[in-house]
Amino acid sequence: MSRARRVFALTAAVVGVAAALGAGYAAAGTTGLVDTAALATLGVLVLARGLVRDEKPQAVRDKGHRRSLRRRPAVRAANFPAYASIASDLEWAQMSRRHYEHGTRAMLVRLAASLGRPQAVADLAGPGDALEPDGPGVTLATLERIVTALEGEP
Repeated sequence: MSRARRVFALTAAVVGVAAALGAGYAAAGTTGLVDTAALATLGVLVLARGLVRDEKPQAVRDKGHRRSLRRRPAVRAANFPAYASIASDLEWAQMSRRHYEHGTRAMLVRLAASLGRPQAVADLAGPGDALEPDGPGVTLATLERIVTALEGEP
């Protein structure tokens, strides 16, 4: 495209946009002016995109590729499903007496028996009234005491 044609095309576009803005203002005041300006902006963007010649954007690096370069942990939680289950049971034992009685207490008794330390869980009666299954669970201090007794010397 020659320089003269470009100047002519640019001048025609500017005059056309100015005429459209004037007509929009004359037809509906400031609302028409804003609407026409939005449409003119859209037209300019479409025209500018059409004039860009076959330029390819730069390639974006895949995020998954970067992730594989990072070191993976030597130990993952998925390698120890029993640990995750026990940790969950201990958390629930603090929330609800039912969870303590039916899950955690039985697990702690089995663990104490397998370790040969039944004295560690001799007083596992738990908090509150035994007839109220929806009461609060055991305190964190009680659970820590029991675990410490299980981990201690036989």
